Amino acid sequence: MLLYLVRHGDADTPAESDDDRVLSKKGVRVTIAMAQLLKRAEFDPPEIIVTSPLPRAEQTARIMAEEFAPKAKFEINAGLRPGSGLESAMSIIASKKDSCEVLMIAGHDPLFSKLASVLVSGTEQAMEMKKSAVALYELTRFEVPGMRGVLRAYLPPKIVA
Repeated sequence: MLLYLVRHGDADTPAESDDDRVLSKKGVRVTIAMAQLLKRAEFDPPEIIVTSPLPRAEQTARIMAEEFAPKAKFEINAGLRPGSGLESAMSIIASKKDSCEVLMIAGHDPLFSKLASVLVSGTEQAMEMKKSAVALYELTRFEVPGMRGVLRAYLPPKIVA
C-alpha cells in the first residue's frame, strides 16, 4: 500500500477555539499548489482520503481531493484529531489495507511528524512535517504499533510556495 501523510495547511486565523481554525489564504494557496504538483508529477492518486474532523485538516483534504484525487472516497475520522496517538492513526491505516492500494490521511502535528518518523525509523524524532507537507510511503508492515514503510517522497511546502 502507498500512504500519503498530509499535514494541514497554514491556519493562522483567529477563532474562538483551536478546533474552529480554518486555513489562511496562504494555507489554501500552498495546499492547492501542492495538490497540483502531485497531479502534474503523475503521483498515484489516493483511492481513499481520511481526514481529521477539524476544519483546517478537512479543508486541506478536500483541496487534495478536488485538485489531485477527485475520484477518491472521502472519510472523516476523529482518530486523527489533535492529541490522538500513534496507535490510533496506525489502526486507521491498517483498517484500509484490504480496501485500497493508495491511501491519504490528513491531520495535525505533533502526530504527523511522529508518524512520519516512526514509519521509517521506529523512533519519533527523525522527521518534521511542515504545514502543507506531503510524505509518501510504501508500507511494508501493517502491525500496530510496529507499522513500517519506505519513504518514497517528501515534498516540503517551500517547493511550491
